[in-house]
Amino acid sequence: MAEGGAADLDIQRSDIATLLKTSLRKGDTWYLVDSRWFKQWKKYVGFDSWDKYQMGDQNVYPGPIDNSGLLKDGDAQSLKEHLIDELDYILLPTEGWNKLVSWYTLMEGQEPIARKVVEQGMFVKHCKVEVYLTELKLCENGNMNNVVTRRFSKADTIDTIEKEIRKIFNIPDEKETRLWNKYMSNTFEPLNKPDSTIQDAGLYQGQVLVIEQKNEDGTWPRGPSTPKSTFFFMKNQISIFSFMGHRVSDSTITTDIAVGIV
Repeated sequence: MAEGGAADLDIQRSDIATLLKTSLRKGDTWYLVDSRWFKQWKKYVGFDSWDKYQMGDQNVYPGPIDNSGLLKDGDAQSLKEHLIDELDYILLPTEGWNKLVSWYTLMEGQEPIARKVVEQGMFVKHCKVEVYLTELKLCENGNMNNVVTRRFSKADTIDTIEKEIRKIFNIPDEKETRLWNKYMSNTFEPLNKPDSTIQDAGLYQGQVLVIEQKNEDGTWPRGPSTPKSTFFFMKNQISIFSFMGHRVSDSTITTDIAVGIV
């Protein structure tokens, strides 16, 4: 345990120092640790060479890992807004987190704050820990007023989301379902690529997803899926051209625009 002799603290210091240098890899899981707790731990183990005078002193023993400073009041999984890496929290790879928990445990009533490493950038790719997840609103086609909110990583697939929705609404395994992206009051897009990620599908914060169950007679309540070739959405910057092929103006569209192909 952490209360062990100085040798134990040397091992802790060495192990965590090494693991903090771990490179980010897409798909790996990292964990948030409140900076206040981590600073106390650093004092206790003599992490910094210039700050060893309290090493092993029980007066600075950090106790169980406490991430309450990162969380919104009354929500064990919702982070406060505008948290800053290294100022408010530090990030540890799975192995480092597991070691800290084995040495100090986690504060009772708290859950680990686990986040995935995702790849960002259109042309130059770089990896980043996705600290803030995408909040999606989930409902059934037959009762869209009953909305359940869940948070997902941009790396999560449509298949992962559909499985979660089926679990939320207790849909039997044998029941065939389809997933729809609801843009406006009566505008839907089929999400029919199960391997696509949230990022690939262009899902955004607060997006409403609707799950539809197949009727007993083999039909679908919403009818056939709308072919992608006749209806699609643009979310980024577009250019408006005249019919003669000359560019008239550039417009940045900040809301979804439905474009029909006639």
